[in-house]
Amino acid sequence: MGEKRMACWQCPRYDRETRRCRDGKANPRRKADTVAVAELLGLRALCHYNPYRDGLARRWHFPHQPFLPAPAGPGLRFQKIEVEILEEEEGQDA
Repeated sequence: MGEKRMACWQCPRYDRETRRCRDGKANPRRKADTVAVAELLGLRALCHYNPYRDGLARRWHFPHQPFLPAPAGPGLRFQKIEVEILEEEEGQDA
């Protein structure tokens, strides 16, 4: 299941009297429609509350960068770090 989608009438930027978005944004229901709107009008035309907007923007601006975190190896996750504390000797000026 995908993220929950905010309906336009629930949005704080929606004007109920004119039944339009105050910012002039589009909030398509399906991902295919979201891609079509972005291709025709650009990413700025999509509503900030659209669940597909951020992923589409990342893939659009950074097409060759993977956005899934790399899985941690079995030994890398709980590897201990050694820290050595050096004390300054008295009488030495830095």
